[in-house]
Amino acid sequence: MLDEGKKAWISISLFLAVFAGLLLIATFFDLEIDRLLTSRSLAAGAFYTDDIYANFFEAVGMFPRYAINAFVGIIVMWLFFRTTLPSAVRYLLFAAGFAYAVYSMAGFFRDLVEYPLAHIVAKYALFEQKSVYYPLKPYFYAIEYFAAFFTVTLAAFLSRKVRYETWCKLAVFAVAASVMLLLTGKTVGALKSYVDRPRFRSMNSVLGESVGGFELYTRWYQVTDNAELLRGTLLTEYKDAFRSFPSGHTSNAGASYTLIMLIPCLEIKDKRIRAALWTAPILWTGLTAAGRMVAGAHFLSDVLVGGTFAFFYMILAREIFFFRGSHVKAMFGKKDPPTLQ
Repeated sequence: MLDEGKKAWISISLFLAVFAGLLLIATFFDLEIDRLLTSRSLAAGAFYTDDIYANFFEAVGMFPRYAINAFVGIIVMWLFFRTTLPSAVRYLLFAAGFAYAVYSMAGFFRDLVEYPLAHIVAKYALFEQKSVYYPLKPYFYAIEYFAAFFTVTLAAFLSRKVRYETWCKLAVFAVAASVMLLLTGKTVGALKSYVDRPRFRSMNSVLGESVGGFELYTRWYQVTDNAELLRGTLLTEYKDAFRSFPSGHTSNAGASYTLIMLIPCLEIKDKRIRAALWTAPILWTGLTAAGRMVAGAHFLSDVLVGGTFAFFYMILAREIFFFRGSHVKAMFGKKDPPTLQ
């Protein structure tokens, strides 16, 4: 049987081989792949698609990030509420955790409102999203926060009987997940701003066509000023029209990879549960990535890199916070000394 070090080397080698192969394909065929996937979902001259699958995952694809952040808030709530700290401190931390959870979930309900609304507005008043949405913003905020408040209250109620020892274990998960999400968000955000890659649908739109259309296409590693031509049009109404690489939706869907860290965190032995905690995040991230390409919002290289950042930072956080670098040490022939049981 292979030892942990050899297993780690094999896993990393396979992962890098698959990633490199897909990235190589994307490098040369990004545009052709998107043309194929959008052939029945994005009309010539359109910015938005009417495809149900693509629009569904545009609205709900980033749910894992909001849900995990809300879960972190709930962990903080119950963890500190059951300590021996002074009552005032416990209630303050409970309120802070609850507020953070509500704030996080409100982002999800905002997506459920804003993305469909953007499509409706664009259909009847092309590229006048702000003028229609902004006057209604206070009402939408009220609805979003009410829905978030209700959701978090229900989750807090259902989790009220979880043992304190479990919350202590989940505290490590909360730290690891927060670090993973922070690193993923900062990396993807920085690259989006730096690369400034025009989206397929931006170039496909009537406004994109007016300044060159697909002649503005760039590969994922190219940094050009092509987006500036698109900014000279009303596409500036859409702040993300030039933020194709990497995919934020896919990296946020990849927040679901944090579920994998629950296996060592809660010492889950059941093979079916372990398999589900690996399979569900991969499926959700993959479906969201495909939806973004069908919508013309991203290229294969965009979703590949966005999802890979989420997975990489999860593996890094998992190794640091739960395995204390044991797999890395095993790769180089070093083993941790045995611990007393």
